[in-house]
Amino acid sequence: MAKYQTLASDVRVDFLELITPLQVFDLKPIFVSMNIYEDMFGDSLTVDILINDSINLPYHGPILGEEYLNFEISTKSIETEKGVSLLPGPMYTVSITNRHITKDRQQLYMLHFTSEQDIVNSNTTLSRSFRNKKISTIVTEILDTHLGSDNTQDIEETKGLENIVIPNWKPFKAINWLAKRAINNNDVANYLFWETIDYTHFISLDKILSRDIVQKFVLNTISSDSKKQDAAAAGFMELDSLGIVSQFNITRNIKNGYYSSKLITHDIIKKSIKQNNLSLTSLYTDEINHTDEYMPISTSEPYYSDMVDDRVNFAPQGLGINEGNNIQSFSDSKIIFYPKHDKLYSSVSSESYNNNVEQWLLQRNSLIQGLNQIKLIITFPGISYLRTGDKVSITVPSPERVIEQKAGKIKDPEKLNDEYLSGVYLITSLKHTIDYNSGSPKYSMTAELTKDALGDVPSYGGIKDES
Repeated sequence: MAKYQTLASDVRVDFLELITPLQVFDLKPIFVSMNIYEDMFGDSLTVDILINDSINLPYHGPILGEEYLNFEISTKSIETEKGVSLLPGPMYTVSITNRHITKDRQQLYMLHFTSEQDIVNSNTTLSRSFRNKKISTIVTEILDTHLGSDNTQDIEETKGLENIVIPNWKPFKAINWLAKRAINNNDVANYLFWETIDYTHFISLDKILSRDIVQKFVLNTISSDSKKQDAAAAGFMELDSLGIVSQFNITRNIKNGYYSSKLITHDIIKKSIKQNNLSLTSLYTDEINHTDEYMPISTSEPYYSDMVDDRVNFAPQGLGINEGNNIQSFSDSKIIFYPKHDKLYSSVSSESYNNNVEQWLLQRNSLIQGLNQIKLIITFPGISYLRTGDKVSITVPSPERVIEQKAGKIKDPEKLNDEYLSGVYLITSLKHTIDYNSGSPKYSMTAELTKDALGDVPSYGGIKDES
């Protein structure tokens, strides 16, 4: 069990240096705050630093975009197997923004940095073919050979062999294209590619969501600092704030095919077409991992179901069904056309290749959109081992009045917590903030969380939808 940080001040800046072609500048005396950003949809790690400068470093450095940043930040009161330091390696200068002369001989500005992988990616073009290789093997080769990645790699093995050609793409574009068609050994297609402080990840959400919960949080709107320390000692971190970003957008979900969609494939060699349907219901099974058990919509018929036209049959039916009266069956809401043929990228007439688009396109589209449903923004004292891709749990009190049956005993304890907002979440983006504004470093975090499932069957007026 980890020993939890109890104070946001439990952090030290071991070193913070800007290395230019001419010399090394110590930024510790002049930095005001630092933010380190991780994002599951952002490819690379980024950093920005607010500088309070009275030496005119942009001129004397000079800062022209050829510099890099080295730093190490350590937490004092944490002991975990994952270590206690924020040490991402060299971060390369991207730009100076928000530069202001604040008073005589003094200025404020923001320095922006990006990871070495991102800089190498920007200067590299990949043009080559890969034959009879797993996507995971191709990604590993791109990272090692074309990006020179020194990061520890978290790469999940993929299923099947691919014959592909990368046509003068940036390595990141190639890897993200491969992620869209990668299938894991459980036949689930929801891979993502991103970078954290200490890892480069190419892994499916399915595998991430099979892992253990890393941290437990609780929202207590009336808690004191001493109570927060008691909660941390008990294994819970009390949040400083919680915001509900979104819970759903029904029209966006329908138009994007989250609930139901249809794929029309055309084999140009065999001159055949086939249609395949996907219902969100088919993705909430024991074979696919989610943040919880139940999909975030009921299976009941909406009031307008009688007004929805029957589904169109464009071609012989393949996977799925083409009928029904709930939102998860209205497959004509999103129709995708995709070409295919079994001689694609074949070098000889006897060689066959199938892009298996029926297995990954619709499924990935729906599963990835699941990350855009119930979303929270939370802030809390910094926890140095947390990363994007970690699972956390949150207990959110219900914003409704509870009734005391007698002193100290609640009549309706089931109303204490909001069962839809509480539960298991996935960290999709994370901001580490080190603030030196008060004279000593303060470490805090802001995280965006999402969950694609509910812990209980949706109910209306206390009647659960068991259909």
